[in-house]
Amino acid sequence: MWLVPGLCAQEKPRVWTSADGRKLTGVLEEKGDGWVKLKVKDKVYRLKLEKLSEKDREFLKDYKIKKPLVIKTELKSTKDTDLKKTIKTLNVEFRNMEENQELYLLVMWIGKKNSDITGGSVGIMQQLECFYSRDGVYGHKAGFYDNQQVGESFRGWAIRVIDMKGNVLLEKASSNSYLRYLESAVTRQAPEAPGKEPDKKQERP
Repeated sequence: MWLVPGLCAQEKPRVWTSADGRKLTGVLEEKGDGWVKLKVKDKVYRLKLEKLSEKDREFLKDYKIKKPLVIKTELKSTKDTDLKKTIKTLNVEFRNMEENQELYLLVMWIGKKNSDITGGSVGIMQQLECFYSRDGVYGHKAGFYDNQQVGESFRGWAIRVIDMKGNVLLEKASSNSYLRYLESAVTRQAPEAPGKEPDKKQERP
């Protein structure tokens, strides 16, 4: 599981006013029915809403707490004995996405190409480009032929997450050595940062 700070929304310190007029600066950590938790100088305090000013209570009424984007991956495998294939499913979970936010996801499957099944050449077998606009767990499947001599043709995976402004939020792989395949990715839909020169390796629709 990875937290993605910086480019994603997080709560900022705010000046709060108590019911009797005293002020303090703190970060809103959590809120519930009739209470809030404020972080003040590395300590978290739970306060009843009645202890806050009417203005602060009104502010909190419909306010949605901002949290860092969380991205989690989980790899699952199933066997298709008829086709002599291993079906890999990479589940990618997004949590704490902002309202009206959309993210681009590139998924790369790394393995041995069929023509090289008896050799040692490893490369990109498949890749997927997806867009997601809400929290959830999203599955991405690929099939890999089995071979009794060299084992599964599957070797690993790599992902890249980009926001609609072209900012790369995350690059991860099952092995750090597979991150290099993201650098050579040929994509059709990946967002680009304003003012950035088009990547010569990228195709246009």
